[in-house]
Amino acid sequence: MSAVVPHKKKSFHLDEADLLCKNGCGFYGNIAWEGFCSKCYREVYQPAKQAQIQHDALRKSGQYSPTANNAPELADEQAALSKLEKQKVQPASKQSSAFKFLKKSPTKEIKPVIQELRRGSTESQKIGGEFAEFLKSLKKKSAAVEISKMVREFVDRVQQNQHLNIDDLSEMVQEFYGTLEDQLNGYPVFKDLSSETIDKVMDFAESYILTRLYPYIFCSPTTLDEERDLALQNRIRSLHWVTALQLDTVINDDDPAIRHELDSAITDIIEMDSKRSSQDKLQHIVSCSKHIFEVLQQSKQGPASADEFLPALIYIVLKANPPLLHSNIQFITRFANPNRLMSGEAGYYFTNLCCAVSFIEGTIFRIPKIKSLKT
Repeated sequence: MSAVVPHKKKSFHLDEADLLCKNGCGFYGNIAWEGFCSKCYREVYQPAKQAQIQHDALRKSGQYSPTANNAPELADEQAALSKLEKQKVQPASKQSSAFKFLKKSPTKEIKPVIQELRRGSTESQKIGGEFAEFLKSLKKKSAAVEISKMVREFVDRVQQNQHLNIDDLSEMVQEFYGTLEDQLNGYPVFKDLSSETIDKVMDFAESYILTRLYPYIFCSPTTLDEERDLALQNRIRSLHWVTALQLDTVINDDDPAIRHELDSAITDIIEMDSKRSSQDKLQHIVSCSKHIFEVLQQSKQGPASADEFLPALIYIVLKANPPLLHSNIQFITRFANPNRLMSGEAGYYFTNLCCAVSFIEGTIFRIPKIKSLKT
């Protein structure tokens, strides 16, 4: 019987350039942002798309009447949208090859029952205490008071508006990150804070906000996240037969030391769901990825390349079948400080995880190509 011989690694080859924003800014893109980085998506694509929606709605209602004032502005918005849409569909574009992005449902039904609280308040109390201790350590007490006031008032505002859809809540959180950072760098009360202290304030604020708001913004009833989680879980179960060799990755899982690293990687990706802050979730992704590199190095008894990482990550995800994986990825995408995802170690590994999930869902590569290897 003739064997099907795959083209080694061709299907899984991703240069770092393939992971970058399609707008060419140099930051990492994301499938949820149509292949753009957060900055380009929010500053150009999203406003342009919204302007087009409003324009179409006015035309449909018969209320649209171009004027000398609004016509040029609309033309500019449409031009921006057109430019990004063209980049989005270019089949030969290197940046777009990794982002055959998912189509979102045009409508989302709000579930009648509010989601149960997933976890107790222990983690909220812990990060609240750590944040308070950090603020007490600031030399300028007026700065500490102002930071505490801003963050707590924002949490209260989101809780009062928890009925909003998830995109609006995400926009509120992202705008707050930008506002807080601008004020920390520009307001007189904060002028004595070092850049290192400002970074710590941003980190604590993000952790505190997301931990406090977690019951309202994780797997929100205004989304289809729960359905997508179930579909992905079933998809992974259906691929239980896929081996490391079929994914073009040589992993010697007979070796006890390598098996230990594999188990550690699987544990890390599973335990991501137990964390509430985006930083903690990303840290589990980073830790999982480092264990994967260790697996590759020990298996081949030599340095492992980035080119070998993605298929190994796919293998780990298939073996782990992490709980609520789609919801966790969406939570990070929607609510993490975008600076974390646009560059650096966490951004790189998170972007690879998004690509791995897209592979499994069949949106980047096709499982049947691998399935033909099954004996």
